Amino acid sequence: MLHRVTIRLTAPLGTPVVSGTLFGHLCWAMVDLRGEEALADWLTAMETGRRPPFLLSDAFPAGFLPRPLMPPRWPEGDPPLERATKWKKARKAVLVRREDFLELRKGAPEAAWAEAAADASPPEPEEHRHAHNRIDRIRNTTPESAGIWFVDDLWYDGRDGRDRLDVYVDTDLDAALLRDLFTLVGENGYGRDITHGRGFFAVEELAPDGGLVAFEGNRLVSLSRGCLTDNMREPRYRRTTHYGKLAIRMNALTGRPWKKPILLTLPGASFRPADDGPFGRLLAGVHLDRPEIRFNAWHLAIPYREDAS
Repeated sequence: MLHRVTIRLTAPLGTPVVSGTLFGHLCWAMVDLRGEEALADWLTAMETGRRPPFLLSDAFPAGFLPRPLMPPRWPEGDPPLERATKWKKARKAVLVRREDFLELRKGAPEAAWAEAAADASPPEPEEHRHAHNRIDRIRNTTPESAGIWFVDDLWYDGRDGRDRLDVYVDTDLDAALLRDLFTLVGENGYGRDITHGRGFFAVEELAPDGGLVAFEGNRLVSLSRGCLTDNMREPRYRRTTHYGKLAIRMNALTGRPWKKPILLTLPGASFRPADDGPFGRLLAGVHLDRPEIRFNAWHLAIPYREDAS
């Protein structure tokens, strides 16, 4: 069943809420609620196909969804400079309002999607950059050069619901357990610098949302960061490299906190399904020392129609 989980941020974010990282936090919440054996059984059952995969989206501003990637059309009728400006703006706009998505998915041309995305104006967080200096552990001093590095915090204010994010989850877990998992993640903190007050949120609403999948389309658009598989035909996608780290408690068991870099597609990737899915996979071998660690690279994908013209 597809659920929409609306969370209200109660602190700035040190790490953007993305599907793979959030899945890791939910796994630790499962350990806290049900124990390590319950988590191992759950992951094994999904990996072997004995139960459906846990499909998870990135977090989007409440009321917004990613627009599907379609072949771009060069704007017509304007002077060349204005056309280039419009085209560049349309390429950067990746979100549309939920109500626009439900209407446009019936078969609107790419120009209509681009116009809706350009007019959507989703709320964006304020970025606050912090400089850090590396410490030489032998001399207990900062280096004379090449020691500065930076991190960005994302600050959402509460005006007009700007501190609310939507996460979509397709799972056979019951709604009460799903709420408990998200609540525990929000109470413990998400992402980096939780000891500095980053990454805390509250679950404001958890409701079924079958309307997003109740449509007969000829293509799917992903709401997640995932990998490509053979049953994703004619894919269009933008890529990103995910640099993951272990949770603090797992890091205590190994001297290597970093996971292997993973190349993923961004939300908005579209494709023609060759079967009923799942699309993407649960990745193994993402850490050099801990073979049991997995990464959720499945796609939560919803249908839309794209006309041949």
